[in-house]
Amino acid sequence: MENKIVAYIDLLAFSNHLREDTSDALMAMNNYNTILSTKIRDEITNPVSSYPKGLQELAKKHSIDSFDYFFPFSDSVFLMSSDSSSFIKQLGSFVLQSFTLTAHFYKRLIDPSKPEKGYINNYSINKDGEVVVNQGECNYYPALFRGGIAYGEAFPIELYSIIDKKPSKAKVITGKAVVDAVGLESKHKGPRLVFGQDVFDQLNDDARDYCRIIPEASNLYEILWPALIYIKQNETFQCEQEMSKMSDLIIPAYNLWKAYNHTLVSSHYFNFIELIIASTIQFFDKKCQLKEFAKSKIIEWINSNELKDKIIINKY
Repeated sequence: MENKIVAYIDLLAFSNHLREDTSDALMAMNNYNTILSTKIRDEITNPVSSYPKGLQELAKKHSIDSFDYFFPFSDSVFLMSSDSSSFIKQLGSFVLQSFTLTAHFYKRLIDPSKPEKGYINNYSINKDGEVVVNQGECNYYPALFRGGIAYGEAFPIELYSIIDKKPSKAKVITGKAVVDAVGLESKHKGPRLVFGQDVFDQLNDDARDYCRIIPEASNLYEILWPALIYIKQNETFQCEQEMSKMSDLIIPAYNLWKAYNHTLVSSHYFNFIELIIASTIQFFDKKCQLKEFAKSKIIEWINSNELKDKIIINKY
């Protein structure tokens, strides 16, 4: 039995989406399945080693080559890895891309009160054999994950299962780290990936740059996964151009929060806004030495959206 890093991640609000519309809710599951299948194909056709040396570090951050196991079950996923530092960044990238796949719907709204609202084309063939396109409404629910991560005893075992009435064997992972990861998943509201000192101690400096201590829980850390939308640049003007990517995350998050403010789910989206802000400031501080520039741009956004009474920029 070896110590491994284990993550348990769960789609936020999936049960609520199922109650509203099953087929639309399943699209959120399809989002992460699409991202995973794309990354699997990329690993086969364009492994990290195939990139020029100058791009291999970036390619590895967005790879899945540290995923030893990825077990989906309904709206939840268990993952296990033996490479903690790469896993933290790659898990963050996976969660980021699962959200950004449909984030443009929440950025350019059809209905401000229903940011998930969109349209989908339905195809059919009429009696003359012609293809007919009918546009129907649907909900593109955000694929946002909340999760817990732990380091310790974890290992795969095979158990009997029944699939289509036929006996089979399936692998699962178990161990103390699995129990600990599940216990951490619900510690905080919002799409946060939470872990303790045991995980932080395994990380190299680069991986730690994408993590922070949670202010309201000094014994816990979280992955600043929105920071993985940015790419480290060598020139100041290139870093400043990277800052424009913040709108691809914070506008969708703000529109989701605004639509559901004063409801049970509003705190999830407000914590998402704060996570994006913390991620942006830390990235531009650690990777570009432009912390004050990032803070000034965020202050502009906060003031333009009348949030200065809700967000205290000095705590970041």
